[in-house]
Amino acid sequence: MRKISGTVLILMIPILLYGQGFNSANGRNHPELKWMVAETPHFVIMYPRHLEGIEHEAAAIAEETYEVLSENLEVSFNKKIRIYLSDEDEIANGFAVPLKYAYTDIWVNVNEYAEVFTGREKWLRKVIAHELAHIFHFEAVRGNSGFLALLFGNPLPRFWTEGLAQYQTEEWDAQRGDRWLRLAVFDDKMNYLENSTPINRRLQYAVGNSQLRYFAETYGDSSLTELLQYRDRFLAFKYHDFEPAFNSVIGKSYADFYDEWRKHVNIYYNTLAAGMGREDSLEGEKVNSPGQFLYDVKFSPDQSRFATISLTSLKRPVRRLYVTQNDSTHETEILSEGPIQPGLDWSPEGTKLAYAKKTREKHGSLINDIFIYDLGQRKERQITQNRRARFPVFSNTGDTLAYIAEKSGTANIYLRRLAGGEEQRVTSYTGDTQLLNLAWNGQRNSLIYHLFDDEGNRHLVLLKLETGEKQILDIDEAEVDNRMPVISATGRYIAFTSLRDNVPNVFVHDLNSGTTRRFTNQFAGAEAYQWLGKTEEHPHERIILKASEDKDREHLYSVSEDYSFITSAQTIPEKYSSWIEKSPPKIIPSVVEPDSSLVNKRYNYRSLSNLSHVASFALPYYGLNDSYGLFGTTAWTEPLGKHSLIAGGNLSFTDVEKDSYGVLTYINNQLYPSLIFSAYKVPGSGRFYGDDYLFEELTGGEVQINWPIDWFDVPYRNDLIGIRLRHVLIRPLDAIDFPGNTIVPQSEKARQTDLKLTWITKKQRPYYNNLIHPLDGYGIKLSVMGAEKVLGSETSFLTSDLSAYKILSGFGLQRFYLYGRYQVQFGNPLPQDFIGFTRYSNISWPIDDRNLVFPHSKAERVRGYRSFVSGRQVAFGTIEYRMPVTPSLQTSILGGFLELGSTSLAVFMDGGVVWDVQIPVGKDSEQRLGTGVEIKNEIGLGPLKFVHSLGIAQPVGDLFADGDYDLYYQIKASVPF
Repeated sequence: MRKISGTVLILMIPILLYGQGFNSANGRNHPELKWMVAETPHFVIMYPRHLEGIEHEAAAIAEETYEVLSENLEVSFNKKIRIYLSDEDEIANGFAVPLKYAYTDIWVNVNEYAEVFTGREKWLRKVIAHELAHIFHFEAVRGNSGFLALLFGNPLPRFWTEGLAQYQTEEWDAQRGDRWLRLAVFDDKMNYLENSTPINRRLQYAVGNSQLRYFAETYGDSSLTELLQYRDRFLAFKYHDFEPAFNSVIGKSYADFYDEWRKHVNIYYNTLAAGMGREDSLEGEKVNSPGQFLYDVKFSPDQSRFATISLTSLKRPVRRLYVTQNDSTHETEILSEGPIQPGLDWSPEGTKLAYAKKTREKHGSLINDIFIYDLGQRKERQITQNRRARFPVFSNTGDTLAYIAEKSGTANIYLRRLAGGEEQRVTSYTGDTQLLNLAWNGQRNSLIYHLFDDEGNRHLVLLKLETGEKQILDIDEAEVDNRMPVISATGRYIAFTSLRDNVPNVFVHDLNSGTTRRFTNQFAGAEAYQWLGKTEEHPHERIILKASEDKDREHLYSVSEDYSFITSAQTIPEKYSSWIEKSPPKIIPSVVEPDSSLVNKRYNYRSLSNLSHVASFALPYYGLNDSYGLFGTTAWTEPLGKHSLIAGGNLSFTDVEKDSYGVLTYINNQLYPSLIFSAYKVPGSGRFYGDDYLFEELTGGEVQINWPIDWFDVPYRNDLIGIRLRHVLIRPLDAIDFPGNTIVPQSEKARQTDLKLTWITKKQRPYYNNLIHPLDGYGIKLSVMGAEKVLGSETSFLTSDLSAYKILSGFGLQRFYLYGRYQVQFGNPLPQDFIGFTRYSNISWPIDDRNLVFPHSKAERVRGYRSFVSGRQVAFGTIEYRMPVTPSLQTSILGGFLELGSTSLAVFMDGGVVWDVQIPVGKDSEQRLGTGVEIKNEIGLGPLKFVHSLGIAQPVGDLFADGDYDLYYQIKASVPF
């Protein structure tokens, strides 16, 4: 086979480097939105027309933040910063993109923000300031090397970037640091990069937040500014590198600083722990709950079973709703799975469960809605549609459901009659108000909930349903965050979780006397899920708590109502605790009033004019066949993802016309489907043909349409329709005539115009080892491709292709893998586009869930056979029994660039039939059945990972005979598409 030029690297251009828009998180384009622009002195604010008015709030917060951060970090901008706001999904998040002209995308009007965070700051104040701090950080460390700075150093370590944003814009509190840091310190598990717990993401933020405060207190805010301004130099390139900067500014390495900080927080937290309760002091019965991490737990009214929303594990991050028998068997069944939200309730008769789950709603938005699972009928039913609703609770009679729903940033409580579906609003909150954690006190016909009002106050509120009267239960408690109320069996007491200590603990409120007492004083925290009444087995009422001192596992306890907590006053020297109160020189106010006067210009948004440069580079290369030249790529994107432009290629200095390649791709996301336009001259995907490996040169262009389908709302399932229209000149890089092998025709050059229609449905639950050993999943792919002699084309054919796979459970983590495929072809395609069986396994290398480099092979191979056959109809099937061997070979070569990971073993059998045989002549059909064993290994090359394997096989008829064994090596994905 002809040596391929080094320009084959063009295939590795990151064609889907779109930049980050809202569609990067939700997978939908939202063409229905009409975007508007409001300009202020330092910002350009983009928002959908239906959010008109939000720009006044955003403008005031952004300009106040700009003034503070400019002074604190000594940074200014010569171009206005872009802020994009959207409410199409219930995602409490935002992100900043470190381009030369950086921007931030922020989701707004999210009720669940009040649950995720604490403190007085409302969401816009919190998120805009935080994301702008990232942009100021990006600007502060920017050099003149652009994207290449990442090759020279590490300018933006994640923990330091998040820590700086929190230090500059937020106070230290429970949710943004303390509860996670204290747990990790006490558990002596500070490594937030290990893949063991979802707490690690919050811990990474907490570590950075704490280190920034300690750094600023110890070395001064001026040292922080000096550190950001530090630059290294390589030739003419100036760039910021975090660790050399650290060493230069404070005279010690970051590693030494880390040890210093670690000892400091160890003293603080361990001294604090000495005066508070440990997990073993709860004196309660541990409940054997399913899952590794708990989100909600509710016992049935008769206490015979309990429901749990929990995460299986971080290695298997599937959130599930379980029901467990509350007896010695602890028999457990799974009712539902997916993005199920905390807020769970049983019907009074114990036959139904109500909960909220995030689903695909109107325009493909990710919205929370209410569901009821009927345990008798074994059926899940959606109760609300497009309501942004959570925290459902049943009435005493079970015929009415109360829940919290959000609209335009305001949450209110609604009642719904389950029989007729009528909905009644029972509160009339307005403005920036969020509600959480609804509880129904049936004994007193009242609702209790957490209120986060438009002034930033957080309270527990009791609502009397008969009169509509509202009573704030903790009115005399300033600066507290009380949440998650649960009602005693008598209706007199409320247990709730408070974050007043920078860690959750449980308190009890007496509705008769209006007094509140502390119930737990746990160092690592405790949260109340339910208050259970007396039973014959338990003469006292009990509170169901979550508590843990183990970062990798959360535990459930049943604790008697007369439990007495442990406390012992401890004095912590101020030198070890003062970092918590450290703040930057200038502080952003918690409340910033809207200011319409800041907006000095308004107009309709023009997406093309916001196309932004992402990255470009050019490098010399030297090819395998002594060619050399320049290889480069450039990428541009618009922040909403409406337009992306990617170009790349190589210029050969040895043979400009023959060995130079390039591709230009434009992606348009202005419609519901994505449109991809490409023009190229590139080496196409390679495949085995006869005895050799054939690479083709493709010159031409194509249009692709990728249309996501929302007809089926099934967790972890994706449905897609794809259309591709292509006009291309196909030229084998060298015509392969297979000397000595007369049964395989010579590959041909031709111009071809073809249309391909594809439908794919695929379900795959997340699993850390999915690349090599998926535990479950299925997929169906149907494609039809036809070519006709139009526009000067020389081929005419039609090929239909149906394939499917399924993974079934075996013993333990062992799995059965089943795969089948049927192809039929009409007309006269190019010889190399045959269907049939190859001599060798074609490469299948999935990248980003798409086989971009080596797509789903046109021809299969029955392992154990080494002969070529093609025909007009092909049926193929395989069954493998896959067994994991080791989680990792723990082998790292070339500074970590090459890594050998997980390994598995498979015993397999392949079988297939080719009808209407074309090659070799003289046969009507060909049947094959082979079997063997194969060892698979996950391999990493820098950021790319794939599966390679070594196997041995024989035809079943020759098994254990003296015939030749087929010893093979292949690169092939664990699932076909």
